[in-house]
Amino acid sequence: MVSYRAQLISRETQDLSFGLTALKTSADKILYEVRLQHSLEQTIQLIGYTTEERDPYTAGHQRRVADLCSKIATELGLSPDRIHGLYLAASIHDLGKIGIPAEILSKPRTLSEMEFGLIKEHVIIGFNILKDVDFPWPIAQIILQHHERIDGSGYPKGLKNDAILLESKILAVADVVEAMTSHRPYRGALGIEAALREITAQSGITLDAPIVDACLRIFNEQHYSFEESPDLQLQRDLE
Repeated sequence: MVSYRAQLISRETQDLSFGLTALKTSADKILYEVRLQHSLEQTIQLIGYTTEERDPYTAGHQRRVADLCSKIATELGLSPDRIHGLYLAASIHDLGKIGIPAEILSKPRTLSEMEFGLIKEHVIIGFNILKDVDFPWPIAQIILQHHERIDGSGYPKGLKNDAILLESKILAVADVVEAMTSHRPYRGALGIEAALREITAQSGITLDAPIVDACLRIFNEQHYSFEESPDLQLQRDLE
């Protein structure tokens, strides 16, 4: 007859074996998810470079916007995972420009109403490219809404206030700031002071006030600058 002690040892051994199997399964799942996320991030990075090749006047724009987005989101207290998703979305927020004629993207004069209408399509094009990709974050929706404005004056749907994702509101502010500080084919760079005055003027009107306040603190109190961002410096070093 098997002793009670032997039965206990056998049961504990079985429990340990089951636990180790479950642990291995869990570890394999985590490893798979890490590899999948790494693959997604590499794909997003490649998409970002492809977009910038299409529109050389905005080379680096998406990466600078993404960096500022992450700083604003951190200042607002968003979770690391949510910040990461926003960073990735911002890294490819102009993806849809690959569907816009190059001569319009690089036109050295103010766009006509018809041409600007075509430019507006880039958010829909980007959304349609990404909408069926199973990201852990609402990347396609963030991109679709990043030109919406809280008073309903934005595009493509004229959404207002809470109908707009928080991430898209952050992206909207960062996009305005970076765009105004950078050269465009139809104008020179306007500078950071002009950009900060613009978002201050639009705070609570077209742009979310708490997000604008966070952005202003980053520049005025933390002395952030696009040129000195360590993330962007690392990116340049890798290139």
